Amino acid sequence: MQCMLNFSKEEKKEILKFLHTFPEEKTKTAFEEFRCKIGKSTVTLYTSGKLLLQGDDCEKARDLVLENVEVENELVLGIDETGRGEDFGPFVIAGVLAKPNAMRELRDSKKVKKLKEKAKLVEKNAEGIGVFSVSSKELVEFRENGMNLNAIEAKAINELGDFFKNAGKVKIIVDGSPLKGCKEGIEFLVKGDDLNPVIGAASIVAKSVRDSSEDKGKRKGWGTWSKKN
Repeated sequence: MQCMLNFSKEEKKEILKFLHTFPEEKTKTAFEEFRCKIGKSTVTLYTSGKLLLQGDDCEKARDLVLENVEVENELVLGIDETGRGEDFGPFVIAGVLAKPNAMRELRDSKKVKKLKEKAKLVEKNAEGIGVFSVSSKELVEFRENGMNLNAIEAKAINELGDFFKNAGKVKIIVDGSPLKGCKEGIEFLVKGDDLNPVIGAASIVAKSVRDSSEDKGKRKGWGTWSKKN
């Protein structure tokens, strides 16, 4: 059995501090930063921040790590989109409300296998999920009314933030570069879907919704207007 947890490079210091309390083992590749034994499981921390736990009791070792490592675990609304670059089907923006530790086993949907299985894991562990799916036909209508993909996404981000504001103090983090039209207090993180586990969860939800959509319609005039987004 094995489990994979995802931490940022900034969080590795705290991970290492905890792992050093267990019997150290020799690393095997240049990409491994530290290796140790927790119970019956071999635990390997990679330079990227990924933590691989392998063994019959890897789930127990995983829980031990998450319970004892002091990393930021405040409630986050992670937001990501998919379908921006395609010339067909819906443009999907998803928001997942969760604490990072509940989503540590998730990352960018482009880098995961068994997408449906991961989507179910998000549903199980999330405190809330919100999705905007804009059909290919609606995208053309928005475009004809002067609204591009950036404006559509900014509107969805604002509405997701408003929808979940009753959850209390929530940090809103969006994958990518800042978008014009978003409300104050919203943070943007380039490559956030691989750096923040809650954004990674949103990435998985967005891709799962788009993949399961029956909308395969072509976006009329896509070749000329996609370049403006």
